[in-house]
Amino acid sequence: MLFNTSLLGEVDVDEHSIITFAEGLPAFEHCKRFKLFHDAGCESPRVHWLQSLDDPDVLFSVTDPGNLRIRYEVQLNDAEVAALQLARPEDVGVLLIIYREDEEDRKQPLLSHLRANVRNPLIINFANQRGLQKGNLDCDIVFHNRVD
Repeated sequence: MLFNTSLLGEVDVDEHSIITFAEGLPAFEHCKRFKLFHDAGCESPRVHWLQSLDDPDVLFSVTDPGNLRIRYEVQLNDAEVAALQLARPEDVGVLLIIYREDEEDRKQPLLSHLRANVRNPLIINFANQRGLQKGNLDCDIVFHNRVD
C-alpha cells in the first residue's frame, strides 16, 4: 500500500511489516500502526524512522540501544507478554527513541546533541509485529572502562 508522509514523502508499505502498538504510544494514543524505515542507501543503518500510519505527521527517530553501548535486561509482566503475544524471548527487540531536547537545540540543529529516551524503550515482538512502550524503567547504570 502507498502512504503519504509529511517528512518521508510517499512510501510503499508492505502490510505484513506494520508494527501494531495496541495502546498507541504515550501522548500519541491515536497512533497504533507504525512502519520502520531506514535509509535505503545505507548498509548498516544506525538510525531508523518509526512512521505512524495513522498520522502522517508523526515520525520518531529510533536506534538499537547497542549503538549507544546500552544493554537492557527488561522484565515484562504477564499483561505485557500477552500484549506482545510473546512466545519466545529471542523474538523481542528493543529500540530507543532519539530526540533533541530543548529550544536551543532546535535553533542550531546541526550543532545540537541527540538524546535517547533510555527509561522508556520500545519493546517489539518482530515475529508478529506487535509493540509496546515500557514506561519509567528504573535504570542501573554501570560504566565500563573500555579500550577501543
